[in-house]
Amino acid sequence: MHLQRCFQYSLKYSLIAVSIALASCGGGGESTTPTPNPVDEPVTTGLLIPVETQEQLVDSFRQGFAQTIAATDLVAVEDGAVQAPLAEATSGDSASSRSFTTTYTLERGIDEHDAVKYDGEHLFIAPSRSMDCCFIVDDFVLEDDMMIANDAIMAPEDGVIESDEHSIRILATDPEQAGATQVGSIAVDSNRSIEGLYIDNSQLVSINSSGWWGLYGEAFISPRTWQDQSTGLAVYNISDTANPTLDWQIEIEGGFISSRKKGDTVYLVARHTPRAEALHYYPSDDEMAAENTATLDALSIEDILPKVSINGSESPLLGATDCSIADSEHSSSPSASYSATMTLLIAIDLGPSTDGQPVVSQAVCYMEPTSGVYVSENAIYLTQADYSSSETRTFVHKYLLDEEISYSGSGVVQGTINGSSSDFRINEHADHLRLVTTEFTDDSSDRLDHQLFVLEQSASAAELNVVATLPNAERPAEIGKPNEDLYGVRFLGDTLYLVTFERTDPLYVLDLSNATDPLIAGELSVPGFSDFLHPVSSDLLLGLGQDENRAVKLELFNVALISDPISLGTVTLAPEASWSHSEARYNHHAFTYQPISESTDRFSIPLSLGLNDETEGYREEDRLYLFEIDSKDTPELSSIIEVGHISAKSSWWNSLQRSVFDGDAVYFINGSSVYSALWSQIESNPSEQNGPL
Repeated sequence: MHLQRCFQYSLKYSLIAVSIALASCGGGGESTTPTPNPVDEPVTTGLLIPVETQEQLVDSFRQGFAQTIAATDLVAVEDGAVQAPLAEATSGDSASSRSFTTTYTLERGIDEHDAVKYDGEHLFIAPSRSMDCCFIVDDFVLEDDMMIANDAIMAPEDGVIESDEHSIRILATDPEQAGATQVGSIAVDSNRSIEGLYIDNSQLVSINSSGWWGLYGEAFISPRTWQDQSTGLAVYNISDTANPTLDWQIEIEGGFISSRKKGDTVYLVARHTPRAEALHYYPSDDEMAAENTATLDALSIEDILPKVSINGSESPLLGATDCSIADSEHSSSPSASYSATMTLLIAIDLGPSTDGQPVVSQAVCYMEPTSGVYVSENAIYLTQADYSSSETRTFVHKYLLDEEISYSGSGVVQGTINGSSSDFRINEHADHLRLVTTEFTDDSSDRLDHQLFVLEQSASAAELNVVATLPNAERPAEIGKPNEDLYGVRFLGDTLYLVTFERTDPLYVLDLSNATDPLIAGELSVPGFSDFLHPVSSDLLLGLGQDENRAVKLELFNVALISDPISLGTVTLAPEASWSHSEARYNHHAFTYQPISESTDRFSIPLSLGLNDETEGYREEDRLYLFEIDSKDTPELSSIIEVGHISAKSSWWNSLQRSVFDGDAVYFINGSSVYSALWSQIESNPSEQNGPL
């Protein structure tokens, strides 16, 4: 019966093999909603082609819904088979030209949303469900904002879950004394997740979502997950931080995926699955199958297109012809789709408009969910994992960030960039796009293959062509030993650093100076591994990860000679702890770094740990460890110096950990509380600290 129903759906809505992938849509003009491209405007062709009629877009959704139903009938997705990348892309030098640090980001000039922002005078700290309690597992359900397992409420040992006012805290800082005082707050909807903040001159931008992050596996790729979700953007005037005012707000139909900010423009990436009323995702008989057919037949363009609400005034976000689908005749087009979801890329101009209203300057869309987002200075790359063929592939779609967002081309590589260090696995440099992918094999002796791909924009077509791979026939040496997974990844100009691990930590140094002939230049094996890699200089590399005893460790490498990387030593954080964990290993926003002089840098690492004390017994504590890089201008003499740490009450229910340096002052944001101290005080008298503030 199941096979018969699926065959009926296939006859009714046979998949146009590539009505999945990415789409380009655009508008213009100083209006609150984007206008479609003129019909006669030339459109660059490639894997993605523009939708020409409303019925074409409606039919692609019908096919997607039908295929989704067929997939739920026939395909059992194994637990954890597909992991949800939280497309949050990643880091770079966080220190500004002034004496205070800002959000650690991947690309210079491209800001990333985060729960904490600092402008040199005020700290802005956002509450967020998704950042406070960011996991979902099968044995747990959420009920009345409490995590419940087997009918028992999970809570801290003291039985109290901190419950601050659901508001954005605004604290004025006094760097001379390492002080901070709350001067204002912004109440926010407790039913919305504050995904992160931006500062734009005298404006505070808050991105909120109706969804709850932490999804993985089948839940993440299921179109149903994204129904009825919305993404909001609120802009507050913070000229008077004691009395911030709401300037305007936007709400868009679609679940939040990620965002970036370049200049005065915020780029939002969201997913939208229209609600098809009366659709049975798990039809059990022919009557339900017939009802599904009738429901899909009745779909209209009004049912499908997402809407935008600006200051309460609702209108369409885009038109059907603003969207694209994949060209089924293209040699790289995917073979099947299991989705009825479109991805939205929306540009919102924060600058002043003629009527004082926000401008949704453009919206682009494509007929598949994205797997990741990478933004360079010049372009936005949207990646999509494809599991529809015999081997996994990743599609990459490039949109130029000129005066308008314009589709530039697509490429395809083997494997996926999901999993560990996914934010760091893609990079644009000198007109080339570099990606590191992982592919699972059927070989039990070597289950993982890691590959480097180098892509180049075609001069004559909207194509991203693969110009090099590694390993290859001429250079067959594999990246990683058998069964080693990929951990730390960092592209730095013409060099790529990779860390693989199963029992020891091979640090690989790849020479990318010849884009068409990359090679493994050097290798170093040390105990443990590094999840996160930070460039101290062209000759020094800092690694943060885990030692052979599972404690959090730092390691400094001399990479001046790429053919012979050398370990300059390791530092274990809190070796006395029974267990330890650092958010900075997996979230680069939790890592703070500041160059001080030609010979010295400062950085901090947050740490949560458990301690067994003979007098106090077992206790848990959160700390911010402070370090210096000494003699960085003389690589062979460089070392990591532990300065001390700031201690904070363990915040079990709110796991947010960030830090800010301003002159000699250090601010440790732990949950919704702030602890602080002067760097010089920590060196001389570790017990002198302020907080919680």
